[in-house]
Amino acid sequence: MSDFRLLQRELEAVIDGEVRFDQVSRALYSTDASVYQIEPLGVVIPKSTEAVVRAVDLAAKHGVPITPRGGGTSQAGQSIGSGIVLDTSKYLTRILEVNPDEKWARVEPGVVLDELNAALRPHNLRFAPDVSSASRATLGGMMANNSSGARSVLYGKTIDHVLEQRVVLSDGRLAHFRPLVHAEVLAATVGDGIEARAYHDIPRLGVRHAVEIERRFPKVLRRVGGYNLDAFVDPHGRVDLTRIMIGSEGTLGFIVDAKIRLVPLPKQKSVLTIEFDHLLDALGATPLVLKHGPSAVEVMDDFILSHAKNHPVLDAQRRAMITADGSSLLCVEFYADHVDDLRARMDAVERDLAPARPRAMRQVLNPQLQQAIWSFREAALGLSTAMKSDAKAISFVEDTAVAPEKLRDYIERFVALVRRHKTTAGVYAHASVGCLHVRPVVNLKTAEGVAKFEAIANEVADLVLEFGGALSGEHGDGLVRGAFNERMFGSELYQAFRQVKKTFDPNGLFNPGRIVDTPPITSHLRYGAGYATPSPATFFDFSDHAGFGSAVEMCSGVGLCRKKREGTMCPSYMVTREEAHSTRGRANTLRLAMAGQLGDAKLSDKGVHEVMDLCLECRACKSECPVGVDVARFKSEFLAGYWDRHGVSLAAQVFGSAHGAAVWGSRFAPLSNAMANTPIVRWAAEKLIGIDRRRSLPQWTRQTLRRQIRDQGSGIGDQGSGIRALLFADTFTDHTDPEIGLAAIDVMNAAGIPTHVASNVCCGRPLISQGRLSDARRLAAANVHALYDAAHRGHAIVFVEPSCLSAVREDAPDLLRGELQRRARVVAHHSVLFEEFLETECAEGRATLALRPGPRDVLLHPHCHQRSMGLAAPARSLLSRIPSATVVDLEAGCCGMAGSFGYTRDHYDVSLAIAERKLLPAARAMTPGSVLVAAGTSCRHQVADFAGVTAMHPAVLLRSLLHPSPEKDTR
Repeated sequence: MSDFRLLQRELEAVIDGEVRFDQVSRALYSTDASVYQIEPLGVVIPKSTEAVVRAVDLAAKHGVPITPRGGGTSQAGQSIGSGIVLDTSKYLTRILEVNPDEKWARVEPGVVLDELNAALRPHNLRFAPDVSSASRATLGGMMANNSSGARSVLYGKTIDHVLEQRVVLSDGRLAHFRPLVHAEVLAATVGDGIEARAYHDIPRLGVRHAVEIERRFPKVLRRVGGYNLDAFVDPHGRVDLTRIMIGSEGTLGFIVDAKIRLVPLPKQKSVLTIEFDHLLDALGATPLVLKHGPSAVEVMDDFILSHAKNHPVLDAQRRAMITADGSSLLCVEFYADHVDDLRARMDAVERDLAPARPRAMRQVLNPQLQQAIWSFREAALGLSTAMKSDAKAISFVEDTAVAPEKLRDYIERFVALVRRHKTTAGVYAHASVGCLHVRPVVNLKTAEGVAKFEAIANEVADLVLEFGGALSGEHGDGLVRGAFNERMFGSELYQAFRQVKKTFDPNGLFNPGRIVDTPPITSHLRYGAGYATPSPATFFDFSDHAGFGSAVEMCSGVGLCRKKREGTMCPSYMVTREEAHSTRGRANTLRLAMAGQLGDAKLSDKGVHEVMDLCLECRACKSECPVGVDVARFKSEFLAGYWDRHGVSLAAQVFGSAHGAAVWGSRFAPLSNAMANTPIVRWAAEKLIGIDRRRSLPQWTRQTLRRQIRDQGSGIGDQGSGIRALLFADTFTDHTDPEIGLAAIDVMNAAGIPTHVASNVCCGRPLISQGRLSDARRLAAANVHALYDAAHRGHAIVFVEPSCLSAVREDAPDLLRGELQRRARVVAHHSVLFEEFLETECAEGRATLALRPGPRDVLLHPHCHQRSMGLAAPARSLLSRIPSATVVDLEAGCCGMAGSFGYTRDHYDVSLAIAERKLLPAARAMTPGSVLVAAGTSCRHQVADFAGVTAMHPAVLLRSLLHPSPEKDTR
């Protein structure tokens, strides 16, 4: 291998794109969603086909292998390698052409499936294969794996939907693969390049080994192992080399674009959920269900379902789908032209299954409820890894497939095999085609666990052969199954596979060690025997994960954080499309740094700080990641250690001390506001602290909330008769927006809830965000002393700022220890958001809210912390009490401000880009008669700065619509 520095310089000189050989980038691309880890030599992120060609040429010249990579969601280790990783997911993302009349599209390999289907929806079309990772899976990766998904019983696999490809071959030439007739094939064999040899050799291999192909290739739909030589057994048919490229896992060439077939969207859909007491009963019913022509039959066992209990959003969906714990669930989908046809087919299934006595059956025709079911099913991969221990349900034998009529007996044997090894497994996936993902629980950090991993893999391979099935039904061979291909297909076909590889890639340039000549499955494990998880001392209590290191290791790499179309996680990734800015990237970087795998301490510190810097601490990862990885907390903990080693930065001192600044600002207002906005102060603030001069600053008020309350003779604290609630006076409500606090008190009093202002101190959110956790801990303790008695008596502590609620409800208890921690949990239990509290009181008849008609349209933008705590729904319900109003949740994700994040010069562009995704366009498009409502101070600030729109707090809007009371002026 040549000097890698020379290779780096040559790549940088000719590549249209980005070339990265730094330690952090190499670490970020060393893992995918598999159990493996291989650090590459470098990473190339090409912007064009020409850049791919040049990268291939230079890699060949230097003898360095190339690994193509899309979303990095491979569960078998296909997208990691020791040479150059070529990442298509950032720039090679164009939909080049769509022909709706002929039902095809031409795409680059980095196009994400969900984004493609969203673009095709106006044409009433879609790409048929529908993998559960559709929110981040790329078309290039789907072609490499020959992906299929839940509806493969209806649509087949990716190979059935690819019409043409343009491929960079190992000799650096660009080939155009498509179906060729006999004369065209003969012409294509002329020449001395790789393409000519492929047209000469591949069809002959199919014909030569036709008998063995017939004998050894599994007779199941879901077979993606080996190379597709079964597509070349007809000597008189057309030759289409796309069919050997598909499923080749990047080992034969680099696909730079493809023409794909599209299918019409179904006119009507329904889902029938069938709940069984036992998994085997559900599997035994599958052949009967298949007689009714479903588009999908998915199964989830109790292991998968029960792991949703630790995830509030998913647990709510779980409880809506099943009637009792311990169930297994079949989800049967039907397509039809008319709703009546759907009902008739579901009724027929119910009649046929009646003798099997399922626990419950439910017909779902509502599209939103159907989507919730499928969203839960798509989360199953992550749920199966949601184990807070070193032993986890892992991918290594999860991809087997047998004929559906054999499925029950096969899984019974499979589960018994797992039990013999004294462990358990989760089961989910595609019962319709006999492809079930079984994930045994194994601890790969011990020698015993590694031996168990290897033994189970070998025994499952034998079991699959016995049942005539496929070892790889969907996720491919990669590093975890390639070693079994000779056993699965026999020596003759294995040598034919090696000839395929040699024909296309004689020098082993593309993704070596996959499909053929694969190393032992215990090679390159991410952990492996003897791996010790770091467990440093921390401010936050990570005992429920057995330490900080284990909490970080919860990230298994499934990559849901790389989605860009929906949800909030991860806002910075959505605009930068950088792996480093995904939740997965940050968790991986922190894990590797803690394990000492990022080089010396200074490099590790600097690299991790740069990766963590664009985390907005929105906490969407905590609620949207299937395993609840909380990178916001990881960032705070890392920064605490960073400041301890390097000294607290001036910016962290200033931003963390927002409460102190507000106290002094209010004390000297309005002079303080005038001074803060002078050119010299703004210049100094930008130069010394990094506060961008283009940002407007908060305006402090001398008439703080507490001052106005005292002036009115109203109460502070929980003294007095009849008090049911205390309003938490957060820094901004007290010192810049007292009208919000007054409005909240007025609304609650009008609703029959006597309310005082709490004797609290700052919640500590600014300090937590800046990693100043010693100071935050002191504030947390002070709030416990101030609020515990009221909480113990059952008073509600009501917050109007979601981020402050999150600090008290989620962070404060874990910053404290002992009796203080116990008391903090009592305070947290009684801490509620204004909208959450008032809606619950009204819904349960303890409060009455009399409102006048108001705005026609209420556009709701929930704060990130509000959404992460599951509190967007109460806000929608409360605002829906406004007569004649239509409440629309903008679902715009993060606003991009995130407290102090958006103020800084270094974050300004990213903050704006995040807001421009959805929120700002929605604000600018508002029509007369509509109002934008946002509980978060940051959110209101962002839309005011960038859209010139004034957003209202829900309390302010509701107070403006209260019926006038003759007894009391409601302001």
